Amino acid sequence: MPTAAKHTAPQTNWVAASAPASSANLGCAFDCAALALNLRQTVRGALRDEPGFHVSYSGPDADRVPCDESNLVVRGILQFAAAHAKRIAGANIEIENEIPVGVGLGSSAAATICGLLLGAALLGVEADREEILSLAARTEGHPDNAAAAVHGGLVFAAADESTGRVLSARTLLPREIRLLAVVPPTPTSTHSSRAALPREYSRADVVHNLQRASLLAALCFSGSAVLDPELFRDRLHQPHRIPAVPGLAECFQVRHPDLLGLCLSGSGSATLAFIRGSAAEIGELLAAPFAQRGAAPFVLALQQESRGAQIEIADAIKLRDARARASAAAGGGSVNRTPEKILCKS
Repeated sequence: MPTAAKHTAPQTNWVAASAPASSANLGCAFDCAALALNLRQTVRGALRDEPGFHVSYSGPDADRVPCDESNLVVRGILQFAAAHAKRIAGANIEIENEIPVGVGLGSSAAATICGLLLGAALLGVEADREEILSLAARTEGHPDNAAAAVHGGLVFAAADESTGRVLSARTLLPREIRLLAVVPPTPTSTHSSRAALPREYSRADVVHNLQRASLLAALCFSGSAVLDPELFRDRLHQPHRIPAVPGLAECFQVRHPDLLGLCLSGSGSATLAFIRGSAAEIGELLAAPFAQRGAAPFVLALQQESRGAQIEIADAIKLRDARARASAAAGGGSVNRTPEKILCKS
């Protein structure tokens, strides 16, 4: 029988957790790798005496985010409590989100991880990073987004199916590599996107991806900035997902000497570009095929995020003030500031 959660702090004390966006698969590394991005979801929570969860949400795509117990943050809280044979009857939850929802930028992994971390803090249990990752990967069904969101940076990961343990290795991209996310207005369901994949693959297709994923990992861990578009060419998932979004196929035909690589972000519909040089020029080229079909995307100039998931305990007012001071002090130089949105002429 689950035991009641102990209130380890007065009701006026809130806990706060945050986790970054992430882009998984990176073309060839299907279900193997993900890159954390400098968009974050921050969640505050406080236990309440009354049963039930009261959820408020601030951020993009509010129509895609439920504010009841089906919310992924709430589900993460309850999942952590169940894993420790405890019970949380109710809490007030405030979500502040920068991550576009339902387009392959890891919003679900970030929400789940924030919920797991909040569950630990609300129960007064010290959060073990590997346990959080294992629980999140189980919920997500694959370890890549969860590993990047927990650890930050570029993470290659594998799940031990017999134990649920996640093995991972982390590195950082060289600073000279820049990132663009091209985000069409149409969301993509991960479930339906998975259903579009074949049940079996040819040996040639599997070897094609293994060659590129191995070389991509070797280059990244060596610190090399010498990326090539060929490294991101995939035969396992992108050919089956690209046709579902008008304009994606033509977007993948774009060529530019400073476009180092292009891939679906997760299962889409967003696309992630690895670039050098003019972000605006390349962004316009990548956005044009969508705009020509009446579905103009927005383009974000992003950076990799080295900071993974975090938790802290603070009074709600002090926490808001601290975040505001940190944001003001960072100005335009912080890698965690809200990314620049590129306005494309297309």
